[in-house]
Amino acid sequence: MKDELKAFERRQIGVKNPYDKKVLQAMVDSTPARIAVGREGPRPPIEAWLSFRWDEAVAKDAVFGMVSDEYLKKCKIPVRVSTSCVDKRDYLGHPEKGGIFTEEAVQTLREKCVAGPQVQIAVSEGLSFLAVEDNVHLILPALIDGLKAEKIKVGTPIFADYGRVRLLNDIGRVLNPDVAVILIGERPGLVTQTSLSAYLAYKPKAGHTDADRNCISNIYKQGLSPLEAAPVIVDMVKRMLDQKVSGVPLKL
Repeated sequence: MKDELKAFERRQIGVKNPYDKKVLQAMVDSTPARIAVGREGPRPPIEAWLSFRWDEAVAKDAVFGMVSDEYLKKCKIPVRVSTSCVDKRDYLGHPEKGGIFTEEAVQTLREKCVAGPQVQIAVSEGLSFLAVEDNVHLILPALIDGLKAEKIKVGTPIFADYGRVRLLNDIGRVLNPDVAVILIGERPGLVTQTSLSAYLAYKPKAGHTDADRNCISNIYKQGLSPLEAAPVIVDMVKRMLDQKVSGVPLKL
């Protein structure tokens, strides 16, 4: 069935006997959205419906899945900690808890991580563990190498289970970096379940909001590729260090 659904996704047009096939083809080619799938009476064809349900199921799996320890070893991320959420349902129901480390995590970070680095990189599955496992092994080494090439000191990479973007503020409290970067899984959809975002903040601290951060999104194979995203992040880090600011005031 999986192969059949993939075959359906490769179909160019599902409409039978279209009036203007060239125009319809141009529309289909212009977007990854589900258009021109055709219909059987008042309903979509069974292949289109099953494909929709398949992608919906993968999106749900992306939200509730967890990144494996083996994958973190592959990425050479030595420190794994958790936020205050106890499980994924707690994470989804109480977003604010995803921005605070547990006391055990704070102790681990202070024992195992470099304090006060120029750049601290964190990774979290966010709303898609698939986004992490599809991209981080590519983007992380490229990002670290790029920063080191600019003679920017990088702290100990960390992974935080159940993390939210606002965890940047707590990273600032615990490790006191000049710039904090979190690579985090984006909310999955029916087009992709593997899109990653990079959020950056200069001197993050309690009370900072999205206005104090910058974001590079759509990092995945069909968007901004991981290897292309790494130098973009490096450039933004350099600007933050030079201008000593992030968010809305940062000049790009």
